[in-house]
Amino acid sequence: SYRLEVVQQPERAAEFTHRPLSRLPVAPPPIVQLHIRDQAGNPVNEDMELPFLVAHLTLLSEDGKTAVDSVPPPDGEGPSLRLLNGTLVSSPHYLRNLQGKRGIYFLFPDVSIRWRGRYCLAVLLVRLS
Repeated sequence: SYRLEVVQQPERAAEFTHRPLSRLPVAPPPIVQLHIRDQAGNPVNEDMELPFLVAHLTLLSEDGKTAVDSVPPPDGEGPSLRLLNGTLVSSPHYLRNLQGKRGIYFLFPDVSIRWRGRYCLAVLLVRLS
């Protein structure tokens, strides 16, 4: 089984609207730890799984029920605008936590939000075949 644990979640963001050069990342950046266990609940050798795993970040409404990744442009013309910008896909990284214990982490250091509001971030683990 796979379990994602949010280790660090953002508390604030600065909207950048139509000014991409003023885009600031959410702070602190989202960090998620991956735990892989067998049916008995024992940790498994993840080296065989890691090359096939990625995590994808998406934006949800404040209640976490509706995806709000894009909105229509303000003038009503042209393609939809992405609300969540930056590096939205992460490969797994072997890192050590603050206690020195090694783990598998997904990092999203360059994520920003276009419009002001209250949102939830969701992380989806994807296994590539």
